[in-house]
Parts: sequence; C-alpha cells; structure tokens
Amino acid sequence: MDLVTQQPLSWFAPAGRATHETLQQESEKVANSELVAALLNAMPDLLLVLNQQRQIVTVNQRLLKIFGVADPESLLGLRPGEAVGCTYCHEGPDGCGTAAHCSVCGAVRAILASQANGQPEQGECQLMLDNDGCSALDLDVLATPVTIEGEQFTVLALRDISSEKRRHVMERVFFHDILNSAGGIRGLASLLQEGTTPVAEEEYKGWMVNLADNLIEEINHQRRLLDAEQGTYKPDFVQVDLSELLHDVQQLYEHHERVPDRKLMLELPINCSLTTDRSLLRRIVGNMVLNALEASKRGDTVIIGAHCLNDRVYIQVTNPGEMTSEVQLQIFKRSFSTKEKQGRGLGTYCMKLFGERYLGGTVSFNSADEVTVFTLALPLKPVY
Repeated sequence: MDLVTQQPLSWFAPAGRATHETLQQESEKVANSELVAALLNAMPDLLLVLNQQRQIVTVNQRLLKIFGVADPESLLGLRPGEAVGCTYCHEGPDGCGTAAHCSVCGAVRAILASQANGQPEQGECQLMLDNDGCSALDLDVLATPVTIEGEQFTVLALRDISSEKRRHVMERVFFHDILNSAGGIRGLASLLQEGTTPVAEEEYKGWMVNLADNLIEEINHQRRLLDAEQGTYKPDFVQVDLSELLHDVQQLYEHHERVPDRKLMLELPINCSLTTDRSLLRRIVGNMVLNALEASKRGDTVIIGAHCLNDRVYIQVTNPGEMTSEVQLQIFKRSFSTKEKQGRGLGTYCMKLFGERYLGGTVSFNSADEVTVFTLALPLKPVY
C-alpha cells in the first residue's frame, strides 16, 4: 500500500482562523473601548490588536501611514506578516505563523508566549520584505495581553530598530576591523622609522601596502553596502578571469589570523572568464571562504571549486560540519550571526544582496550529512 505524506496544518504556530462574522464582532468590541482606541493612536509605535487566532482586529493610524494602507478594512483578519508583506508568510499551510521560518520569528514567538502566560513578552523580529531577501526591517516587538468585554486580545507593538542595528554594525567595523588595519600600518611605520635592514625594509613596505589596500577596501565596501541597500549602487562590469580571482582569494585567506591551522584548497583547473563586477565578486567569494573557515575546526580543509555550465558559472565553497536547522532558517538575515560576541551578521546577507540583486545570480546553500556547501551561480554575461 502506498503511503501518502500529508501536509501538516502548521510547521509552528497553531492554524485556524475566525470567521468573518466573528472578526466583525471582535472589531466592534475593540472600537467600543474608548481607552484602547485612544491608546492605539497616542503611541508612536506601530500597533496591531490581534485575536486568539493571531488575526488583526484593528491597527493604529501610524501603521496605516507607514505601509500606505488606504482601507483599514483590508487588514481585517490578516495576520501581522501578511499585513506588512513578510516574504515567508505564504510558505506556511495557513499563512503567517505556520511556515518553518516562523519558528525563529521573534514576533510570532512573543505573541504565542504572551497568549500562553498572560504576561507581556518582548522579542526581536528580522522582517524580510521581498523574494530576494535583501529588503528587511529589524523590529523590536512587544506583545501585551488585554481583556475587552471579557474576551482576550493581544496588542502587538512594533518599533523599527533598523538604524540602531546598522549603527551597531558600523561601530564594530570601524572600531575593530578598520582600527586593526590602521594599527598594523602604524606598527610597521614605527619599525621603518627605527631603521631596518634593506631586506626587512622592503618586506615591511609590502606589508604596509597590503594593509593599506585592505583598509581602503573595507571602507569602500561599507560605502557600497549603504548604496546597495538604498538601491543606488551601480555595478562596474568588466571581464574577469575566474581562476585568477579565486587564486587571489585563496592567498588572502589561507593564512588568515582569525582562522589559524585550517587548510584552504583550490580545485583546479578553472578555465573560465565572465563579465561581472570584480570587486563585488571578490568580496562575495571572500565572505563565503571566511565563513567556511570560521565554521571549521583546526585541521579541517575548506575547498573552493568552480565550473561553467549552460552560460553560467557555479562557485562553491565546501567545509566540514553541518548547520543546525535554526541557523539555516536565519542564515541570510541581515543582523543574524552565528558568532554572538564578534559576529556582525553581514557576511551571508551581503552575499545575497550583491550576488542576486546586483550581479544577477543566485546564492544558495546545502547543509546536511556533516558537510556545508555554499553556491554562487552567476551568468557569464550580465543580464540587463
């Protein structure tokens, strides 16, 4: 007898919705509460009132204005992710809250926890707003239970903290990465000032040039990132020898101080050239390699490989180890990092942003059976 695999009702939060008639009755209850109505429009945050099925009963004027909603009735019965355009809200069997990605959503988790314990619950939500996963909002979320005419509701407050997240990242970049490079240049300059042998002097000068180049590249990359997120970045397409570029990346990271005692192997031959933005491609592959090295253990080998097929080039970086399912669900989010203390949460996000939106490719990964592979697929010629 054939076994039929049935789609679950939900991958995370409970499925099921109230009828339209019930929603109308719930909306009238909230509208009749003068205190709740006054508070909704007195608060500067985006506010939604949800029923027990996590459906919208009403929202405040600020939310309508921010998301350009002319008819409040159009939101009645929707769930939060459906109302604000979350990328993943349609992946679940019953919409927002029921997809696999919803299991790591701070908003859904806060709502469920508040409904369960009757207490306010806070969380953070990284809201993805489009299919390429490159437009996002970082939201601070507060779910608070309220009782209106004997019925339980949840007031969901959303506050945009995207600017705070970006400032934090910039501070880490400038206070850590850039100061490290500047400090290295200063140290070498001091050695040269003290006087050295001619052989050492030439070596130190070479190191200084490399450090200065890295410093300039880091600053330029932050500028490119800001332009890219605002949609103003213009790629500089040139002919690129892929073998040469991958050799450069290998030399840069095979003895990187952040990942000692790892081996970085480049599979050859790679006889391929493509028309693309060289600086972006080098940065994307560099992020792929550095992430793989950081995910590996001492003594492990990371492999860079590439091949051309049907007018596309496929660049793959493979490392031992398997990501947890929770990490896999968040890997391309802007502020997510597997490294809590030193991580910035930009590496995989930048791969996605630049690789897909600006180079016209696709960025994907597979992590199973103790092996993780990130793949960047690019057209050999840009598609305008």
